[in-house]
Amino acid sequence: MIPTENDLEPCPWCRRAVLVTTTGRGRRLAVDPIPNAAGNAAVWRDGAGTWRSRSLAGREAMPLLSYEDRLMPHVATSPGCRPAPPASQLPGLATFTARSHHPARLPRPDRRTR
Repeated sequence: MIPTENDLEPCPWCRRAVLVTTTGRGRRLAVDPIPNAAGNAAVWRDGAGTWRSRSLAGREAMPLLSYEDRLMPHVATSPGCRPAPPASQLPGLATFTARSHHPARLPRPDRRTR
């Protein structure tokens, strides 16, 4: 079942129309609304009218069922919507994992030391 214009939402970053689905774990996944043979998301509409999706990648993934369409996740087709790289890969970023979790305790100025 191909989504209608009423089912689509604009992407907050690139403003293209996307279909927002709910995965089996309850997370939201934006997919391009046009079927794509190279897509790795199976999308269908459940009895309550909610768009659902599941992955077609991996060894344990079931094949595409008759009531599902193969769509492509939106982040795979829109370069402006890709997630940022992890913080450890940003250039010029210092990591402080080797330091202690507690800062060194300095004496308080109002106390006398013995």
